[in-house]
Amino acid sequence: MSKLTIETQADSWRLRCPNGHKVAPTNNHWYCRQCARRWDDEATPEIEEAIDKKTGKRLSRDDVELDYETSGVYHA
Repeated sequence: MSKLTIETQADSWRLRCPNGHKVAPTNNHWYCRQCARRWDDEATPEIEEAIDKKTGKRLSRDDVELDYETSGVYHA
């Protein structure tokens, strides 16, 4: 499988948690700030796979390559 490359801030909006929120990359998983803010005990802010909003595919952190030189690409 080829990696999804996130090169612009607009591209970064493709990556979502199962609840549809934008996620941020960490070293080995994804983090959802909006899920972390929920009062619900079932909320899981740390997820193993993000959903590509454009294709519907589930992507692990290793499936995505980020361009860290582009402003805002890796912030949720």
